[in-house]
Amino acid sequence: MRYKIGGQLAFLFIVFAVPIVTVAMDREQAVQLAKEYLASDEDDEREVLAERLETYQGDVGTVLRALSRQKFLPVETGYRPREKFSVSSLRRKHPEDLLYFTVPKSYRPDRPTGLIVYLHGGGNTTSRTAPHYIMDFPDEGEEDDTYQMGDVFEGTGMIAVGPSAPWDEDSSYRWCLEESDEYLADVIAECKSRFNIDADRVFLFGHSMGGFGAYHHILRQPDRFAGVIVNAGSWSLAYLPIMRGTPLCIVQGVHDARPGERWHYTDVAYARWTDRLLNQYDLDHTYFEHDGEHSLSFGKKYVARYFQSARNVRRDPRYSHVVLASPVGFSRSHCYPVEHNRWLSLDEADEGRLTYDVLQSNEEDDFDDWQLEHRTRRLRGAAIDAVIEGDNTIRVTTKNVARFTIWLDGRMVDLKKAVIVIVDDEIRFEERVYVSLLTALESYERRGDWGLVYPAKISLDLGQ
Repeated sequence: MRYKIGGQLAFLFIVFAVPIVTVAMDREQAVQLAKEYLASDEDDEREVLAERLETYQGDVGTVLRALSRQKFLPVETGYRPREKFSVSSLRRKHPEDLLYFTVPKSYRPDRPTGLIVYLHGGGNTTSRTAPHYIMDFPDEGEEDDTYQMGDVFEGTGMIAVGPSAPWDEDSSYRWCLEESDEYLADVIAECKSRFNIDADRVFLFGHSMGGFGAYHHILRQPDRFAGVIVNAGSWSLAYLPIMRGTPLCIVQGVHDARPGERWHYTDVAYARWTDRLLNQYDLDHTYFEHDGEHSLSFGKKYVARYFQSARNVRRDPRYSHVVLASPVGFSRSHCYPVEHNRWLSLDEADEGRLTYDVLQSNEEDDFDDWQLEHRTRRLRGAAIDAVIEGDNTIRVTTKNVARFTIWLDGRMVDLKKAVIVIVDDEIRFEERVYVSLLTALESYERRGDWGLVYPAKISLDLGQ
């Protein structure tokens, strides 16, 4: 190379270093590094491990299968009450909480099975032993009269767990507390450590206070569940399109509210309005209305009927139409930020308002004059609505979003071709997207769920 100095030609000799030959990382090394990365909570250490993981050029799927693989021992079937968390880190977080299990006779440790997480009813004074009666089997001859659910759970062929609700003596909505998201994740993680759980066959089922919780969590984390069942629940604030891709079953008694016995907390009007709105939004749901009261004994046979019809229902992590909104919750006072839903992440929101659905009573004190009305309300929030359209195109509509991420794999788009992302009618991305083991691990850490892992991503800054 030559250049001029003071009008004279001079020559610049550049010595290039000989590249250092590195040995390709094999699968076993990648698995070990990935385990260290996931176990580390030191930023500097994780940064070094991340750099090394980025050099892995082998098959990502085999590494992920090795990381998620577990061996399970035979367990005692039947009703197993009053157990504690057994994973040491979870036991330290929840030392007083109890778990009540119903393990079907058909369970085999070498064969994945579904899981039902039951959210019990009650209020702020309800004890940690609340799931005891519901999770047990009815005595012979009592199947039609009792609200014990052991026989229904056994009939599904799935394992059922009834955890204590997050402890808070000041709240009657304990399944809807901000910490309940992580609490349910911990319950599911505990079950996956004990049993061979099919991650795409996890159902959430709540009654009364647990029904509030079931509504709450289908709005906050619909991607965790194959389906959600609400018995005698209600909600007052919702961004319902979030449910898309996760079926909801509603079971409700006409006489849930009764003069002199039970106020309109979970009146049938809530269920009827929900059914009507879900039809308007074209959201997948089943509605059972019976002539009974608030007790689970009246809804039991309808819950059993739903599980019978849902034998082939599975969560779809790659569902082609995903909606993410934040904040959300079952009521205005239990409405918190959300970051993820399936293959979408909200990285940063802008200022602005969203239109939420609201169910509001007329606040009449007279029992017979009480009515429920549907309204909409504009509140601060952000939303992403994304559809995989085919032809390697993803169309996204945003409201008040500054930055977001789309997580992908080869079953959603053809990663050998350019992926086109159209955001608010403008092409914002048209390039190849590449698989990375580090990206897969980053996607896993969002939910701690090996069923929600995506090895490629597109991060978009709408301010640029």
